[in-house]
Amino acid sequence: MILAYLILFVSALFLVWQGTLSVEMGLVLMSIALGAIVWKRIRGLQTKRRIRMETRERKAKWGGVLTVVTGLSSLTGMACHLFITRNDELIVEDMVGIRLIPLSEISRVGLFYGRSLEGQSDRQMMNHLKFKTIPRFSSVRAWVTRNPKARKRLLLAIRFEKPLNEWEYSEMVVFSDLDDVGNLKAFSLRPEIAVKMAIMPKRLRKRRSVKKQEGETGTTEPLAWELSHHLAGKSLPADTIEMLPLTDRPRADSPEK
Repeated sequence: MILAYLILFVSALFLVWQGTLSVEMGLVLMSIALGAIVWKRIRGLQTKRRIRMETRERKAKWGGVLTVVTGLSSLTGMACHLFITRNDELIVEDMVGIRLIPLSEISRVGLFYGRSLEGQSDRQMMNHLKFKTIPRFSSVRAWVTRNPKARKRLLLAIRFEKPLNEWEYSEMVVFSDLDDVGNLKAFSLRPEIAVKMAIMPKRLRKRRSVKKQEGETGTTEPLAWELSHHLAGKSLPADTIEMLPLTDRPRADSPEK
């Protein structure tokens, strides 16, 4: 959103300088864009300050503001406050109510970017995040598609040992740091969370594609019968000769036996 306001500000300034746009209209547009940028920054700082104050008031070890994606009875896209108490409990607070989840009931915690879901299947995500069973990220992918901004934001997936309760039947909850005020880096460094945390790198897809290309262009080992035929002095097809080590290949000028 800030990028859009910056583009509006620069465009208005350029059009005024070029003479295409009147000075009065240009000043109005630049004032709106600049005011929106300042307001967004101030609002973000106020949110971070408020969550720090609430963390101190609760005497919690960590606090953050995240957006609910799936897994709770809360509405999708609703902002919620998360805290880790000194009793090793995770508090999830929103307009619906307050939920108290002991960390002992959390099986696994995964941290990854929204764009990571685009090229990975649910089974691959299970392997990367070290989940015991295959998670279902179809609704998360749909939400990321509807919110392109979430592609560049971190997603937090919390897997439970068992469903929360009969009213909120969910084995996994997914949050998004959509407004970049979740403080998830500090969350992942907490010792009680780090032992259950799995983090997917941002450049996973590119590294996997490079490895795949290297595997496709790499040479294969010769079969046993091909190697025995070569050692016995029998002729081999040209493509099989390319598989043999350089020391075992017959010279081009040497006659065949």
